[in-house]
Amino acid sequence: MSKLSRHRRAAATWDSLPGLFDHPAFQDEPEADHGGDELPALDEATLRRPEHLRFVSFGSGSSGNCSYIGSPSCGLLIDAGVDNNYVVEQLAANAIDIRTIQGILLTHDHGDHVRYAYALLRRYKHMSLFATPKTLNGILRRHSVSRRIADYHRPVYKEFPFKAGTLTVTAFETSHDGTDNAGYYIEGCGTSFAITTDTGVVTERADHYMRLSRHIVLESNYDSEMLRTGPYPMYLKGRIASERGHLDNRDAAAYLQASFRPELATVLLCHLSEENNTPELALACARASLEAAGARLADPTASADERLGRTVLAALPRREASWMLTLE
Repeated sequence: MSKLSRHRRAAATWDSLPGLFDHPAFQDEPEADHGGDELPALDEATLRRPEHLRFVSFGSGSSGNCSYIGSPSCGLLIDAGVDNNYVVEQLAANAIDIRTIQGILLTHDHGDHVRYAYALLRRYKHMSLFATPKTLNGILRRHSVSRRIADYHRPVYKEFPFKAGTLTVTAFETSHDGTDNAGYYIEGCGTSFAITTDTGVVTERADHYMRLSRHIVLESNYDSEMLRTGPYPMYLKGRIASERGHLDNRDAAAYLQASFRPELATVLLCHLSEENNTPELALACARASLEAAGARLADPTASADERLGRTVLAALPRREASWMLTLE
């Protein structure tokens, strides 16, 4: 039976365990204490630039997750599991002014999503850490990280929208073996976006918010046959395939087919396993399902005219930055 149709089972005792591929403790990479970079005020030209949402990923997978969504005047990082120096470098390469970033949205407390959060926050003190209180407690319990990270915390509560600059953000329930796992629905610049990553099933609330969105990022973590025949021990295979593990290609594709509507402009597949998946397999599954639902697909590098009336489909790179995509 597809995991899409099963009810999520409670497994509260897993909250106290390290997550998939997670290190029970980590230390921030040693670096000079900048004491907070002094950032000049934004200039009027920046504030007057046309407002379109833009998205770029800096890494997606168990080796590290971090992405950016925002406009020229206001943005957010989603997770902080990629080296902070690389993130800062890629923000500059994409002409994203770090002064406009309101903070970091955390999906959950696993190391591949939070490892560099404090390094970013202590350097850029204007940023906030947006996370549920339980997620913050999970970070402090699971990881060797300065308790001063709590100084930057701005509590988030699922299903309660909040403002981050000009963006409106709503956290929603996902199903994973972290602490208080969340996806995010983001509205701004006349469009809408949802990210659902690290989830063993598409929850009812994830489904709700993705159906509201013109642009979605959805996990397509593993190919079930590669996982079954691969080298992982049985207990790890079981955790990955469980309802509190990760989403496999076929279930992700089945969800996309069931939920497709012509207004869906972007589908980005995220958190692909290096050992148990390939971009080609994940994209082939998603492409077949979307086309069966009537979608006309386009490549993310296509021109705006070429994308008109089509749905962009792509898989996010695991270890490097993606292209920047304008979300309209």
